[in-house]
Amino acid sequence: MLAEIRHFDDAHRHAAHLPCWQQVYDQISGGRFHSSLSRLHTGQLEVFREVLNQRVVQYGCAPADMVHFAIPIHAPLPMTLQGRAVGRDAITALRSNEEFIMHVPPEVDSIQLSVRNDDLAALAPEFYQQLYGKRHWQPIIQVRPEQLASTRSTLLSVFEQAVENPDLLAFAGSQKLVQHQLISLLLDMLHDSVPEQRPNLTYATHCDIVKRSQAIVLDSSDEPVTVLDLCQQLRVSRRTLQNSFQLIANTTPVDYLRSIRLNAVRRMLLTPEHAGHGIREAAGYWGFYHLGHFARDYRKLFCELPSETRQRGLLQ
Repeated sequence: MLAEIRHFDDAHRHAAHLPCWQQVYDQISGGRFHSSLSRLHTGQLEVFREVLNQRVVQYGCAPADMVHFAIPIHAPLPMTLQGRAVGRDAITALRSNEEFIMHVPPEVDSIQLSVRNDDLAALAPEFYQQLYGKRHWQPIIQVRPEQLASTRSTLLSVFEQAVENPDLLAFAGSQKLVQHQLISLLLDMLHDSVPEQRPNLTYATHCDIVKRSQAIVLDSSDEPVTVLDLCQQLRVSRRTLQNSFQLIANTTPVDYLRSIRLNAVRRMLLTPEHAGHGIREAAGYWGFYHLGHFARDYRKLFCELPSETRQRGLLQ
């Protein structure tokens, strides 16, 4: 996984540092150019945050075999994409190899995600069909203001923690959790843009979904399982999975899977052959890349700190 933060004093150099993009940035407003570019690359997901202090026109071609989404953090108006105004409560989506032209105002700040076509087709089939099925696709997607604000806040927190903790991202479990969490946040925003067909499931079917989820988790004791894993393997929507866990287990899939991973860390800290390993290593192995949140959740579940558990493991 690649995680880096760079600063530039030239728009051309900034644009050239995104190798998957065939694009040009031309500075339009007068004054010294300053920008920052934070990148996170997992192999399956390319994420970057860019901040530009001058008005810029961006044009070129989006990456191949991926769908590219841009989520505004701070976006003064007016901004246009493909000749259309981008509203305050909107995200944008460019299809694979799509030519684009975008006029960006000064002081714009955005997070941008490029998701592989195959992943998006598997995880959001209705949206994917709409994206590539329409002859005249509109790249601007309106989002409910409260949904955008919530997603923006969480997305920014996840991205910053991932970029600032590159040592934890050396673990495959952390890479997977970051990737799936970012995609999940994106899918939450897209949910309202496509009408969902809600099946009328029986109580027994909900029970079976939770039971099969448990079997998948138990069969994957060497790596963290995510909500997206369960949806793909069970062939159910994230909303169906959520309803099943809420009805049967009185919890959410996210909270349930987090508890499973916390228990896995605890076993590692208590097991003699693993007790010599550090807490950061155990947490990173099971996908916890935000140590502050990890310690808080661990103490809430077990009523003790990870360091206390590790100390008892060392004394055994």
